[in-house]
Amino acid sequence: MTLGTATLPGNSADARPLGGEMRIGVMDHDTGLIRKRLETDSPDINAEVLFASPKILDWAWSPRPLVGATINTGGGTSLGYAGLGWNFDLGNNFFFDASVAGAIHNGETDKVTTSSRDYGCRLQFHETVSLGYDVNEHHSLMATFEHMSNAYLCDSNDGMNNIGVRYGYRF
Repeated sequence: MTLGTATLPGNSADARPLGGEMRIGVMDHDTGLIRKRLETDSPDINAEVLFASPKILDWAWSPRPLVGATINTGGGTSLGYAGLGWNFDLGNNFFFDASVAGAIHNGETDKVTTSSRDYGCRLQFHETVSLGYDVNEHHSLMATFEHMSNAYLCDSNDGMNNIGVRYGYRF
């Protein structure tokens, strides 16, 4: 597989390349910063791979296809996801990143327990937003907010929010 590079329309000629990238990070699982934590406070490990945006998606501001997983280290809900991610250059090496995806998880789907929220159904929506800094051409650091829920398409929609930091390596 060959990974190319692309830049978003309107970015300067020296904008960050948007080809292949791998990310890894640590997340505060079911963070208590937004609402009461119901799941474990064991951290999550997040890993994600982003691919170059195919020309067919130029009309949608060149999103990059992505696949990833957020794995809880203490037996709490873990998830895998696939979708599209956008990157916007903010200048001075800063960038804003957002993604939307479909997800599948291993948490509860029909009741709240002492260790899990009630997610209502197995398939969910997954969204992230990140504020990042390009250390150099290949390395970046990001503060990331991750959300998973079913948008009330199932009987219950507890949803889960994670906050963390990630490191990215661009090829």
